[in-house]
Amino acid sequence: MPRRPADGPGPNQSAGYRGGGTIGEAMTLTHTAETESIAAPARFAWRGVVLISGLMALVLSVSAARFQFAGDELYYLACGRRLAVSYVDNGPVVPLIARLCDLIAPGSVIVLRIPGLLLLILVSVLAAAVAFECGARPRYQLLAAAAYGASPLVLGFTVLTSVAFDLALQGLICWLLVRWVRIRQDRLLVAVGVTAAVDVQDKWLVLMLAACIGLGVLAVGPREMLRRTALWVGLLIFAAAMIPALLWQASHRWPQLATNSAIARETAQNGGQWGTVAAILMISGFLGGGLGALGLYGLVRSPRLRPYRFLLIAAVLMVVLVVVGHGRAYYVAGIIPALFGAGASTLSGLLDTAGKRPLRWTFTTLTVLSAALTAFFALLPYPRSWIVEPHDGPLGSLQHYGNDGWADLADAVHTAAIGLPPAEQAGAVVVTAAYNQAGALDQYGRSQWIPPVYSPHRGFAEFGPPPDSAQTILYVGFNGGSEQQAFLAEFAHTTPALRLDNELGIGGQNHQLTIWICRDPLIPMSVAWPKLIYMVAPPTP
Repeated sequence: MPRRPADGPGPNQSAGYRGGGTIGEAMTLTHTAETESIAAPARFAWRGVVLISGLMALVLSVSAARFQFAGDELYYLACGRRLAVSYVDNGPVVPLIARLCDLIAPGSVIVLRIPGLLLLILVSVLAAAVAFECGARPRYQLLAAAAYGASPLVLGFTVLTSVAFDLALQGLICWLLVRWVRIRQDRLLVAVGVTAAVDVQDKWLVLMLAACIGLGVLAVGPREMLRRTALWVGLLIFAAAMIPALLWQASHRWPQLATNSAIARETAQNGGQWGTVAAILMISGFLGGGLGALGLYGLVRSPRLRPYRFLLIAAVLMVVLVVVGHGRAYYVAGIIPALFGAGASTLSGLLDTAGKRPLRWTFTTLTVLSAALTAFFALLPYPRSWIVEPHDGPLGSLQHYGNDGWADLADAVHTAAIGLPPAEQAGAVVVTAAYNQAGALDQYGRSQWIPPVYSPHRGFAEFGPPPDSAQTILYVGFNGGSEQQAFLAEFAHTTPALRLDNELGIGGQNHQLTIWICRDPLIPMSVAWPKLIYMVAPPTP
């Protein structure tokens, strides 16, 4: 953990808090501010920070253990059984972790989610560590850790997803850079490159973070960072790590670009840019939102945060890019721990010097509300008897009630498969309309007989088409969807075999879903497959 350097006190140890700085002033940093290290407070409250972060993860682990598999987890398990150097919209890190977890404890939801909970501890500690680097006293370091642990962002760590790894690694990159600004140890810049090299094996969002931080440093400093050989060594490591994925993408017609376009269309259809702005404001939670706002304020006004002002530029640029590009709200979340840390430092300076009662009461209230939000997370999932109407999406139902519906889908496909004539069963296959359906059947098919599974949707499409020898295909489609109509049109004979319609279920899983028997393809599936592939998720009923 960070410790106070041997040099004497610096700007971050000053008792006073002085406002008045502007972004323009930051562009005229003195030589001293560019080259000298900055001293931190006397100690990092590592025991309390680790305790708070661990308790948050422990509370959430109780909830996480009560959920069945999420759709993305099932997809990553399927990817793990088909390991590659890259995939359509993610790298090999999470599929590899999923595979290892499944080998250690086959079918265990709990073991699969341990990595995400450990990453939650790491990110909470990083928020506190940034607060330490920025001069916050121990109590405010604890506040930064608690703010992250009590934010809606933690839901992304209760299941195994690429998001959890990406947020943790981006948070680590931000902390390494902040620490370099304070102590100027160049090995930290090499570590930034190594961390980014690992992160790009998970998601490519780190490219946006790197570009925005680079522009921030170029605009407001410390520009000395750009002259350090260690930085360029780190960037070379980062670039080299991207080569396998780039070669894979090039050989597969750049599906990552098609996925980005599909996500933009999905975002535009679900709230658009204003919805993205609202989601960005919500993901930090009550206490985190307050600290994040203070962090932005402090990066503009506080002299002791002036060396870290590149974080302000980076955060603003990331928000603009995500909103304009119709990205998802969590794309900006990698920098949030750093903003929480800066906010804790700002709050420390304001309260320790001015003792402003309204501000103190405001953050006391936000802390209480955040505690209530944590209790809400800990009580999930709620009893399924509380469900009174179909949910608007699988994620909402899973997070609130643990009602995933995948087992129902697997049972239905198994029933349809064993209902086929014996002569057809041997060569039959299953095709699903959505990649998460395929992942579910791939997983649950290990405990009951389900024919080999394929899907033309997103990442699963790259696992290949059904064999041309398959003359009977069970198709799992959404009722009335255009994707379903296009697929059925490829066969001479199609018959609805089974309808799955749990009134309180989830569209595409166990609500308004039909399993079709498709016989006699009009052309070989290897020929038809390319035109059947699509990236945008089919609309749920």
